[in-house]
Amino acid sequence: MEEIFTLDDHARLALDVAKHAALANGDSRCGTEYLLYGLVATAHGELTELIELFALNTLRIDRAIERLVEQRPATLGSFADPQLTERATTALMTARLDRNGPTGTFELLHGLLADDDSGACAVLRDLGVVPGEARRLVSYGIRHLTKEEIDDLLTTLDRRSSTHYAWWGPDPSGRIEAIQAPGVIPLHVASSDSARVELTAFGSDSFGFGFTLSLRSLRTWVLPPVFAPEEALVPGQGAQYNDGPDFFLIQLIMPDGTVIDNRAVFERFNNEQPSAARLISLGQRNEQVNINDRRQPEQHIVTGDWWVWPKPLPGIVQVRVDWPAESVSGVATFDSSLLHAHATQSAASPSGSGQIHPGQSSTDA
Repeated sequence: MEEIFTLDDHARLALDVAKHAALANGDSRCGTEYLLYGLVATAHGELTELIELFALNTLRIDRAIERLVEQRPATLGSFADPQLTERATTALMTARLDRNGPTGTFELLHGLLADDDSGACAVLRDLGVVPGEARRLVSYGIRHLTKEEIDDLLTTLDRRSSTHYAWWGPDPSGRIEAIQAPGVIPLHVASSDSARVELTAFGSDSFGFGFTLSLRSLRTWVLPPVFAPEEALVPGQGAQYNDGPDFFLIQLIMPDGTVIDNRAVFERFNNEQPSAARLISLGQRNEQVNINDRRQPEQHIVTGDWWVWPKPLPGIVQVRVDWPAESVSGVATFDSSLLHAHATQSAASPSGSGQIHPGQSSTDA
């Protein structure tokens, strides 16, 4: 039935990508959710700006489609050529407002969002996007808005008056109190001939705790450290993570045996409480230190802030690091009772009653 569609080159490419995505997922139907995937994968021009505004990408959409497909009953059909659903067919027939020219990407996207019960709208809701807001922005691409409509649109999208809270992140309206442990922090974790790793700060609130990890060069590094593994999207399989010798692994083993690390990349904000513990990167700072000594190389200092959700049970927490590129591997431990004591102590006693207990740091030079 494709001959009934009048699409421009970009919309036609989005349709082709959508059908390949459905085929890769083993889906005999190509619905509006796959057309949304195709539009995002082939986005260009102003459509790219719209997609970036809602933080959409093929990886997030592929994950949402997988969750959507899992809720549906299995279907039979020709997997060699996934068949378009009724809603997808209707969206592909969305005409331009001036009735002059083929259907473009904005018209196609407008058609995908016309029905709140469509797969495309379900995917957007899963990713935290309100379909109504997306529709209003898409309307800007298919017609010129008046000043009143633009003002109304900006008012709709203005969320500055509302508080967004991430379950597994620090409370944005609260404060992370630093934990004082004189003589214990910095806590040595690992070192080699070329680098030294230390925990230089702790902080906590009622939901979790944070720590600062400092990585200092002792000589020039062959490969700078990478703290987030590269994500590779495999259609039908979701995300896979490639970690080479430059990947700096951070692993925490909680008192109850739970293990969390930075091998997987998690979005920082989420309205729903996750089902498992999380290690989240809050930011990173890189610094070059010029030493006034020609016999010594410049020092490279990488400082990263990390957040752990939820707060661990009382007991010993192990912190392990592994960086193959510079032969850095080690482990240190501290007593999590420090975090709980800090949460209940008064402001008059900032040092708390807990104490960090450095473990035996192993070193592979």
